[in-house]
Formats: sequence, structure tokens, C-alpha cells
Amino acid sequence: MMHLSKRWIPTIILLGVVSLGIAVTFTSCSKPQAPVIKEWVVYQDPFYGFELQYPKGWLVNAETNRIKIYSSQEAAAWFFDPSSGGKNGVEILFGFENFASTGVSNIDAYDAQTKDKLAGIGAVGADRPATLGKEPGHEISYTSKIAKGVTIFGRRLITVRDSVFYYVNLAGFNDDYQLYGSVFDTVLASIRLPKPKVPMNKVDEDKPSTELSKYAGEFFEIQYPSNFEYTFPPKKGETIFSMNIHHNLRQDCAVQIDVLPAKKLNVAKVFDQNKDKFKPKSTSDTKIDGLDAKYLTYLPEPKVGGRAYFVVKDDKVYRLVVTWYQPMASDYTPAFDKAISSLKIK
Repeated sequence: MMHLSKRWIPTIILLGVVSLGIAVTFTSCSKPQAPVIKEWVVYQDPFYGFELQYPKGWLVNAETNRIKIYSSQEAAAWFFDPSSGGKNGVEILFGFENFASTGVSNIDAYDAQTKDKLAGIGAVGADRPATLGKEPGHEISYTSKIAKGVTIFGRRLITVRDSVFYYVNLAGFNDDYQLYGSVFDTVLASIRLPKPKVPMNKVDEDKPSTELSKYAGEFFEIQYPSNFEYTFPPKKGETIFSMNIHHNLRQDCAVQIDVLPAKKLNVAKVFDQNKDKFKPKSTSDTKIDGLDAKYLTYLPEPKVGGRAYFVVKDDKVYRLVVTWYQPMASDYTPAFDKAISSLKIK
């Protein structure tokens, strides 16, 4: 029977320890693990009526007509500029566009338009049937090669309801796209689209809708009944900006908004200079967007009531002239009050 000499024993023990260390080193190198989400938050949009869930603690950026959600602040920066060195993180984007803004009016045309947009950032992959907010639609996958070892993988789901296209974009850097797969699935399952519009009967067609749309521009944002539409009349004199929001059937029910130079005048002096042009029946003070404002009531013509509001900010006068058909004042004045109270001046 062979025996080992004593002088070899320490060497063997040392080699054994080294081997053990190597084994520990190799076994401790594991693949990235899927995130464990313990809490979820429900996002409910107060203006448009959609909702979805997202992991608590994630970054949320709500914009006009869309919401962006990121797994971290760093991920938001990397998705904003993918070439800045980001290698991980995910983005969830939910948004919508109406027929008028897209120039198309059916899901197949919007699908083709979406593919063209995605082709501008990467390679478009499979297109297959999908469901978004319980509505049938399409799912389009894509990949965007950013740099060596850095790729963004994603998919966009689209659907249509009530002349509006809805979409959700799910994307992730490298392995994170797969690792966050269950998170994406939970978000998708949680999406609730706005309630379908109920067709109006003949009596209600002339009334302002209780559903609201939103305009957001350079100078202000405002909500208005969804059966109203807006135009931009030609600017007159010193007018900086002009907009008219009116009922699509009743042109005498409208909000005319003009932005003019204040020329260093405060709201009281602006009001005094303009009120006599309206032959006011009454005048009063109020607040608009937290700012001191003044308004007057007047009769622009028989059976038409009206108010003119004045508010000043950053040396600009915001003049809002509201008119309505008098026999329907009980329907229109509450709707216009909501519109005026929703005004946010930039």
C-alpha cells in the first residue's frame, strides 16, 4: 500500500484549499436574477380616464397624451440618450393619438405607420395579433443596436377605440428585457382604457359633452368638452396668439382666447381699459390659475349670454371671452366654468 511522505502533505492541503477557492469563485458567479416586485401603484389619469399599474418606487413622467415609466432615474437618462453608456433598465410607455393627428383612421394603416416609426430606431421584427385594454390589436417587436454589447429590445402593442389609437411600448436594455418579462405582463394586464363613448341622442347633440379633451400649447393648457373643437383665427393688431374653442354644432357657444402684450399694466388697469368695449351688465373679481383676475358679464346679441375674463402673467394679458345660447345657459355655463378653472398659464 502506497503512503505519502510527510513533506508532501502540506502541499496537497494547500492545493486543496486553492481548488476549493476556485470552486467557490465559479459557483458564486450567477446569472442576473429577475426583480422581485413587492408593491404596485395604480396610476389613474384624471383627464383622460385610463389607468395602469406599475412597480412602487419607479420613476413616472406624465406628459400630454402619454406617460413614461422607468425602473430608475439612470434608466430614464439612458433611454433619453441610449448612446450615453447605459446597459440596463427598462421603459414602459403608454400613450394615445386621435385619427386627426395621425392622418389615418384604421388599425391596419396605423400598424404600417407604427412600423415605419420603429424602423427609424432599429430592426422591426414580428407582427402578431394582440390585446390591449381588452381591445384586439397588434403587437410589433423590434431591436435597436446601440453599441457593442448594448441592445435595446422592445415591443409595441396598438389598438383603437372611439376614433383614438392607443399604444404601449415595453423596452429594456440587454438581458433586462427578458428579466422584466413578468413585470411587463402585469402592467399589460392592468391597463384600462377610457370608457367607450355613449352615442348621444338628438336632444343631447346640442349640449356640451361631460367628457373632456385637453389642449396644451406654448402659452397655456385648458380642458374643454370633447364635442367641441378648436381653431386658430388670424391674429389682429398686437395679438400674440388667438384660439377659438367652440361646439361643433353651435357656433354661438364658444371660448375665444387671446394673448396680448400687457405693456407693464396690472390686471386692474387692463380691465379698466377694456371693459367699456363690452358694455358690461356686471363686473367681479375672481382667480384664474391662482392669479388675480377680473371678469364682466354682457349680452353680445339677443339670446346670447357672455362673459369676458382678464388675467395678467409675465407681462401678457390673457383675455377669455365666453358666449353661450341663453336658452341653454344651464347646460353651458357649468361646462365653461370647468374650462376656465382648468386653465393653466405657462
